[in-house]
Amino acid sequence: MAVKLPQTLQVDTIPDRTVLIDADVVAYYASYPMDDMPLRAATRRADNRMEQIIDECQAEYYKGFLTGINNFRDDIATLQRYKGSRYDKDGKRITPQPFWLKEVREYLQYKWNCILEDKQEADDALGIAQMSYQKQGIESIISSIDKDLWIIPGLHHNMNSGEVGLVDEFGWLDLNKGKAHGAGLKFFYAQMLMGDRTDWIIGLPKITEEIKERWPSVRRGGCGPTAAFRILETAETEKECLEKVIFCYLSYWRDNSYTHWRTNILYEAGHITALGQLIEQGRLLWMRQCEGELWLPNCQLLNQ
Repeated sequence: MAVKLPQTLQVDTIPDRTVLIDADVVAYYASYPMDDMPLRAATRRADNRMEQIIDECQAEYYKGFLTGINNFRDDIATLQRYKGSRYDKDGKRITPQPFWLKEVREYLQYKWNCILEDKQEADDALGIAQMSYQKQGIESIISSIDKDLWIIPGLHHNMNSGEVGLVDEFGWLDLNKGKAHGAGLKFFYAQMLMGDRTDWIIGLPKITEEIKERWPSVRRGGCGPTAAFRILETAETEKECLEKVIFCYLSYWRDNSYTHWRTNILYEAGHITALGQLIEQGRLLWMRQCEGELWLPNCQLLNQ
């Protein structure tokens, strides 16, 4: 259940609107520069950020989500460990964390009723909640700074800039100074090609000669944002996006094998490995829109 706001925060609110808050980002924002300050300084920053989000989104209610433990993506990743740059070989976190991060996360749960999501990420919970509200005819808006969430249809609020945007289901894709920007399904399929280096999601490992023959403007080497954009820029439907991505995955994995990063099981080159990688990369990148969802390519589209 969404939490109704204190009366003091209801400034020009839109009746029944709920803001869905990425509390992971709030916790990091509040604790990152506070290592040499008392905890109260960090929790005050958390309070201010939560109030700012609610006010800018003109929401009457709010729900916040935090990522817990046992992320399902950890078991899906075979090509490379999910978010592997953050851990050593024994699974211990090696990237530094703000001193008060744990306490601020606990504070957000206690003071702001933020929900701790085990077995999935806060991003998944945000997507599920947004789609659930839409089905019920209730207006909601996601507040985060995570570009991955822009594949979820509906209203989005950037908690850093205060900007609000609307995402439709198919979305869009653009390229600016070598960086891909986009939203909706089209951006999701672009991620299937270029991956997400921050989370150690590879996407398509390399541009093959066959891909280059079909799209001559694409350069040899890794499949970065520019290549992904040029491959998908003319696509106007999800079917076209899916067909192009499948072509690229088949082209690469038909001739390439790999071993599981943890078990050393061999995945031999061929169509089965290509399909397996298509599904794996999609599931790593897809933000859930319903409980327990695991992404699969919509094969019915290919038969239309």
